[in-house]
Amino acid sequence: MNRAFFFPGTFFLAAALLLAGCAGSPQVRFYALTPLEQPGPGFPPSQAEPPFSVTIAPIEIPDYLDRPQIVTREGENALTLAEFDRWAGSLRDNMSTVLMENLSVLLGSKRVFVHRRIRTEQTDYLLALRVLRLDCSPGNQVLLKAQWTIFSGQNREGMTEMATLTEPLADSRYETLAAAVSRVLARLSVEIAGNLRQGFPQ
Repeated sequence: MNRAFFFPGTFFLAAALLLAGCAGSPQVRFYALTPLEQPGPGFPPSQAEPPFSVTIAPIEIPDYLDRPQIVTREGENALTLAEFDRWAGSLRDNMSTVLMENLSVLLGSKRVFVHRRIRTEQTDYLLALRVLRLDCSPGNQVLLKAQWTIFSGQNREGMTEMATLTEPLADSRYETLAAAVSRVLARLSVEIAGNLRQGFPQ
């Protein structure tokens, strides 16, 4: 008959190795997008608050981006998930909030809102944004391709636009990547704000 023997020394050795492994595990780092603080050159603020309100519908992003891990592109078809570098919360929600803050700054308006569901009542403009691509290539660039539609008036006639914007990446750090995504989203916000301000005094 085989007998199993318990050796206290073996237990303590295993426990020590386990603790050492836990202590050596990389810590998860979190990143968030940042909004504009001021309009910047080339986009002067309005002299008065625009006489209209803007509601931002839930932003659509590709399924592969809708996850905590930061997704980077390797080559044409390969994607990499960064297990220890993650977005601080939902990327979709972060983009919505930053877009709202950017438009508020660019339009000089406090009447820019985000809703978790599409609402067409009690707003002058409804903005629907769809992110078609957000390709982050470390050490190369961030590419954002987006389509948006602005609905106005009671008949809800929409104007649809599309833009492809890039921002260079000086290195492969995820902090650099998050800052570049913030900048490219700011540039997209400038284009959308320009559409919204058409036909209104500057």
